[in-house]
Amino acid sequence: MQTTVQQVNWEKEWGMLVAEAWSDEKLKARLLEDPANVLRERGVEVPYGVDVRVLEDTAEIRHLVLPASPEGELADEELNCAVGRDSFSGFCYACGGDCRRCGCGRCGCGCDASE
Repeated sequence: MQTTVQQVNWEKEWGMLVAEAWSDEKLKARLLEDPANVLRERGVEVPYGVDVRVLEDTAEIRHLVLPASPEGELADEELNCAVGRDSFSGFCYACGGDCRRCGCGRCGCGCDASE
């Protein structure tokens, strides 16, 4: 359940930061230039050594994220967590953040299916 709480906190923090960046051009510029430090300032854990990038959509340009390929082969059931809308956030909606329920252990929600 802790992963679910962390994911909710991440989504809440990100949403508040986006709203603030829409109305604060200096914050928006910093977020686009140095997102990891802006997130850390907000109490969001960003591992050092991880490159974080923020891109801004426009009316004419939309960005999609191609997630990293999972290691090994995936069973059909595991594909529910590896692709689709869940792949945008790294959070598995099929299992609600509890891979023991979906059994994938690969959806990025941090659960260990063997627990």
